[in-house]
Amino acid sequence: MLILNMFLCLFLMFFFFKTPTLALSDFTINENIEYLLNLSGQATVTHQIDITNNFSQIYPKEYQIQIQGLPLSDLNATDDGGNILTNFLSQNDSSQIKLKFNQPKVGKNQTTTFKLIYRVPELAKHKGKTWEISLPQLTDSALNNTQITLKTPSDFGTLSFASVPVKFQEGLNQNTVSLQNNSHSKILIILGNYQLFDFKLNYSLKNNTSSTITSEIAIIPDTYSQSVYYQSISPSPLGIRVDPDGNWLASYELKSGEELNIIADGQVKTGLHLPVETTNLEKYLSDQTFWPVSDPQIQDISRNLNSSRAIYNYVVDTLNYNYDRLNSSGRLGALAAINDPNNSLCTEFTDLFVTLARAKNIPAREIEGFAYSNNPKIKPISLQNDVLHAWPEYYDSTSKTWKAVDPTWEKTTNGIDYFSDLDLNHITFVTHGLDSQNPLPPGSYRNEFSEKSIAISFATEEIKTVTALPLIAFKNDRLLLQNYTPNSQKNLLLSSTNLSLNQTIDYILPYSSKEITIPKMSFWKSLSSRHQKITFTLKNTEEQVSVQTINYPPHFINLGISIIIGLIILTTSGIIITSLTHEKNT
Repeated sequence: MLILNMFLCLFLMFFFFKTPTLALSDFTINENIEYLLNLSGQATVTHQIDITNNFSQIYPKEYQIQIQGLPLSDLNATDDGGNILTNFLSQNDSSQIKLKFNQPKVGKNQTTTFKLIYRVPELAKHKGKTWEISLPQLTDSALNNTQITLKTPSDFGTLSFASVPVKFQEGLNQNTVSLQNNSHSKILIILGNYQLFDFKLNYSLKNNTSSTITSEIAIIPDTYSQSVYYQSISPSPLGIRVDPDGNWLASYELKSGEELNIIADGQVKTGLHLPVETTNLEKYLSDQTFWPVSDPQIQDISRNLNSSRAIYNYVVDTLNYNYDRLNSSGRLGALAAINDPNNSLCTEFTDLFVTLARAKNIPAREIEGFAYSNNPKIKPISLQNDVLHAWPEYYDSTSKTWKAVDPTWEKTTNGIDYFSDLDLNHITFVTHGLDSQNPLPPGSYRNEFSEKSIAISFATEEIKTVTALPLIAFKNDRLLLQNYTPNSQKNLLLSSTNLSLNQTIDYILPYSSKEITIPKMSFWKSLSSRHQKITFTLKNTEEQVSVQTINYPPHFINLGISIIIGLIILTTSGIIITSLTHEKNT
C-alpha cells in the first residue's frame, strides 16, 4: 500500500499568549506533485509545497513527511536558503523525511515554499502492453489542495484506466495525466492502447449414452471490447454458432462411449470500443435463477436506488468477500447474498447487482471470464474452475452501450473505482443474459483427472492475423461464403463486375458459412457465353485479396431451359409442317 503522510511542526511567535492552541486551520497548505517517468518506468518526483500563514503570530519551522510503499533514492530538499534536509530514514520501502526551514516566512498571508525531489526506480510497472502506475495515497488532512501531474513517454500509450477523475493530454513525445486529489482516494493509473493475452484452453468431453450425440463447448468470443484470434482449434468442430447472448458455441459429434480432448489456443486483444447492437433490451430485465427480480425483498431494496451507480455502491457497501469460500463451487444468488452478506464471492456481488439493476428497469447481465490479478488477496479470483472471475454489465442508455463494472474488486481493493472504468485485464469467456447459468465457460469442461485447463499469459507481440479468405460457391440462387479457418472474418468487401455487386460482409464465424443475396441477372443476359463463369473479388481490412472465378448456375440452367424451349418449338414446328404437308398431299 502506498501512503504519504505529512506532519507539520508549528511554532508560535509569542506576543501576548503564553500557551496558545495550534490548529491546522492556522495554515493554508497547497502542494504540486510532478511525476516525470522515463521509458524504463523510473520516475523523478518533485513536490512543491506552499505553506501560507493565516495569522501573524504563527509560522512553520519544520516539516516531516512519511512515504510508504515506494523505495526512494537521490533525495534532495531545498528552500530559498538552500538545503533543508535534516534526516532521511528508509527501511523496507518506508521512508521518513525531516526538513527544517532556513528562512520560514513570518506574518499573516506570508508563504513558505520548498521543494522535495527524489527518484523511484519502478514507479510504472510494465504488464503486457500496458503500464500500471500506483501513486501514494495522501493521508494528511493538513493539505488543503493537492495538484498531481504525471508525465509519461508517448510510447506508454493513451489512458486506459484511472481510479479517480483525471485529465489526459496527448503530446508529441510526452503525454500528461493531471488530477486534483483532495479525497485521499487510492490512485491507480493504467496507460496503454490495448492489452494482449496468449491463451490455451483444454476441454474434455465424454459421451456416456448409448447413442451418438452432439455436444457444444463455449470458446472465447469476439465482443464489443475484445477481439480473438485462434491459431488452432483441434480437432476442428463441426461448426460454430452464436447464441442470442453473443456466445460462441463449437459443436462436436461423439459416438457412444467416446472421449474427446479439445485444445484451442490463440490470442485475445482487449480494450476495443466496437459498436454495440441494442435490439430487444427487454430480455435483460426478466427473472432468472439467481436473479429473483420480482421478489418483494429485492423490490423493496431497489425502491431507493435510482441509478446504476447507486446500485453499485449499495452492493459494494453491503457485501463482504469471504476468502474461505474461494474453492467452493456453490453459487448462492442475490437473495442469499442479501441475507448472508459476509459470505459472498464475485458471483454474489454480480448476481446482486444484476438483480437490482433489472428491478429498476436497467438491462443487466453477468460476464464470466478471466481477470488478470497479480495479488489474489487484493483482487481475488475463484480457484474452483481454474482462474475464473465474474462481473456484471449494465446497459447505459445515455452512451447507448454496455458498460462493465467490478464491484468485487472495488470492495477487496478498499476503494479503487471499478465503476467509472474497467481495466484492460478482463477477458469475456461467456455472457449470461437470457440464461443465468448457461453456457458453461471454458474451464468447466473437465474430467475427474484434469488439473489446469486454462493457461493465460501476457503476450509480447501481436500475432499477424494473416489467414485464408472464405471460399465462394453458389447455393441455389444465393451465394455461399465458407470460412474453413479457426478465425472469424470481419468487414469483407465482396464485389463482382459481372453482377454489378459491391457489398460489405460484416462477419463470418470460424468454421462457418454465410449466405448472401446477390443481384439477379436477366434471363437473356445470363445466356451470354461470357457469363458461364462469374469472377468475384473478396478483400479484407488487411488488404488481402482473393479473386475467385466459379461457374454461374443460372447460365447453365437458363441455357438448358432455352434449349428445351427451342427443341419444343422446333418439334412443334416440325409436327405442324408435317401435318400441313400431309394434308396437302391428300
